[in-house]
Amino acid sequence: MKAKKIILTTTALLGAGALAFGAAKVVQEQKRLRNREEIVELVRDFFSSQGSISCLYVKLYESTDDRLVGGLVLEDDRHFAFVYENGQLSYEEEA
Repeated sequence: MKAKKIILTTTALLGAGALAFGAAKVVQEQKRLRNREEIVELVRDFFSSQGSISCLYVKLYESTDDRLVGGLVLEDDRHFAFVYENGQLSYEEEA
């Protein structure tokens, strides 16, 4: 009987630990996505002075938590590639 209580207690503690770890990961992911959305909004605001934006895309395979890589197409068919890193936006018009 004592071994059964130990097993149940251990299982409950492991379950609670796994739940806490999962919750922390979800919060961390939400924070990362919120940060990325804020950066995308900054990029949109910056390029809106160039004209109406037709499409904005983010290259997730090149982006990291500290660096956002992507591009956008304006309605007049001009294409721009951008990199947002350390609070600075670098961009160039693609031919």
